[in-house]
Amino acid sequence: MPVRTYIEGLCQWSHRGSTTENERQAAEYLREQTSALGLEARLEHFVSHTSFSWVYLIIYGGFFVAGWLGWSHSFWGSILCLLMLAFLYGECTSKWKAVANVLPKRPSQNVLGILRNENARKRIVFVAHYDSSKSGLSFHPSIVGSFRSSFITSIVMALILTQVLIIRYFGGTGGLLSFLRFVATAYMLLPIVLLLHRELFGHYVQGAADNASGVGAMLGVAEKLVKEPPKTFEAWFLATGCEEVNLMGMVAFMRAHQYELSPGTTYFLNFDNLGKGSLRFITAEGMLRMYSSSPEMVCIAEGLATEKHYADVRPCEYRRATLDALVASSRGYKVLSLMALDEADNIAHWHWPTDTIENVDVSLTERASEFALDITRSLDK
Repeated sequence: MPVRTYIEGLCQWSHRGSTTENERQAAEYLREQTSALGLEARLEHFVSHTSFSWVYLIIYGGFFVAGWLGWSHSFWGSILCLLMLAFLYGECTSKWKAVANVLPKRPSQNVLGILRNENARKRIVFVAHYDSSKSGLSFHPSIVGSFRSSFITSIVMALILTQVLIIRYFGGTGGLLSFLRFVATAYMLLPIVLLLHRELFGHYVQGAADNASGVGAMLGVAEKLVKEPPKTFEAWFLATGCEEVNLMGMVAFMRAHQYELSPGTTYFLNFDNLGKGSLRFITAEGMLRMYSSSPEMVCIAEGLATEKHYADVRPCEYRRATLDALVASSRGYKVLSLMALDEADNIAHWHWPTDTIENVDVSLTERASEFALDITRSLDK
């Protein structure tokens, strides 16, 4: 089946918002398609909060409250800031989900297809999320390029606020401290307003590039491997739900399979946003802490990129957002992600209503699928 057909199949819904009925129906569609390919297919259910906005509203709201009350209650303000920093680190690295754990939950599901191989010495897990996000002012095409710098600024302000309140607790005074507290506290209103606007006025997008294209590329690989199975690998094909909610689908998968997937013999190849731009292989990723991709997989990708057919494929360190691969790499697994980015390393139509099937370059998606297959063949030795 052509890659385009899978993309069109997922775009029959106006959106596939995390934890929504549309996401559930899309999962059923993918289970049917995966089973039709000859894979051992099943749904794996889990529960998740409904939006990343609520997590970060609590965190940035905590910083704001700490700054507002901290001048007169510096001990508790300092403690609250340190707590919010810990929560933020956990969310950005997927190490822990303290805030997410206390939020209301709704059902979601991953779709897993397995190409069994009794003689396999290794596993490779192909990953692509199938849910879609809401739009929001942060993702407006005119300002989305500053997404990374805005995030870093918020981290700097949070650290300044924490230090100011600690100094205040130990007797520090003065106009400079008061000014820094005011600036850092006031800045926290910006992400709070943007996140509230997203929840109140944002709309779920179709998600053709993000990430029907990635699922299409993954299933394209599955078709080829079913016809010519790997000799040393058992291949798993994982379509994650709730990636747009702080990678919750991938977190649920790793929790469910942590005892059968050995970091030493398991590879993850992730497909994300393969609809527009030029093909990149991600050498490291992370918004707060960088996690390197597998040196072995990067070396193979670099070798392929020297071939004429892949001459325009380039390496990239991705810092603007987190990908499903982060959940595996932060736990010591061998990972590599494939993405399509423009010359400024931005994602075209990211979380915006223009992320429709009309704006997907299917030939790019097909090349990504071929590139992933060639990486797999090189590993299968």
